[in-house]
Amino acid sequence: MQKYLVIQTFRDKFTQNIHSAETFYETGDEKRASFLIESGYLKANDEHDEPLKNLGGGYYELPNGEKVRGKEKALRALKKVEASGANESRQIQ
Repeated sequence: MQKYLVIQTFRDKFTQNIHSAETFYETGDEKRASFLIESGYLKANDEHDEPLKNLGGGYYELPNGEKVRGKEKALRALKKVEASGANESRQIQ
């Protein structure tokens, strides 16, 4: 299963789950992932792309926008974000 960063909120037409921006979408279907990337909903995986953004001064930004000081602490927080946000569905207002 591959994980992709959701860059635009969408409702999956097969599962009806809503996938919010800045969460992760998991799928083993490469054809489906390619379609969602081409449609602008997912970010293509890049081997050199790290989910943590280094802000300088020892601070890192997580995919959900949270800022954390220290790389080890940021990596632990990232695991929590991925675990809680990977399949989270929220109602769109």
